[in-house]
Amino acid sequence: MVKSSPFDPQGSNASSGGGQFSVEVAYLCSIITPLRESMAAGRQVSDHPGRLTAHLGNTGSEKFTEAAEHFISSWGYGMDRLVKDADLIADRLQQTADGYAGTDEQVADSMRGGTATGGSSASQGPVTAWVQAHVIEPTGIDDLSRDIDDTWKSVFG
Repeated sequence: MVKSSPFDPQGSNASSGGGQFSVEVAYLCSIITPLRESMAAGRQVSDHPGRLTAHLGNTGSEKFTEAAEHFISSWGYGMDRLVKDADLIADRLQQTADGYAGTDEQVADSMRGGTATGGSSASQGPVTAWVQAHVIEPTGIDDLSRDIDDTWKSVFG
């Protein structure tokens, strides 16, 4: 039995292979800043370990001082790795969000019969070309300054 993914919208039928995948771009973007901010302390430890070891001079125990310096050095290395991984994840989240937003814009633009630069699409399929030539251009349906009632009347009489 196939179990439903937590990413499937409610009501999808995962057992029949009919599940859907949806992405909330705003949610992806909302994760990026907190992830980067949560690594601020880790950056301080990895970038400036001397700020922590500077306070170890007066411990009264050379053994304790050496152990603490070793711990801070190891901790700084671990924090550096963690920070780099978190930054990589945040960068990939941003790329993913940008990719989905760009794809959404391209799909919406292709539905309008143009490209993101405002010109007509160079790779229009036969249906898009027919709609452009027989519906959009003759009626001006893509001219947002026209009254919608006039547009409907010109299309449907």
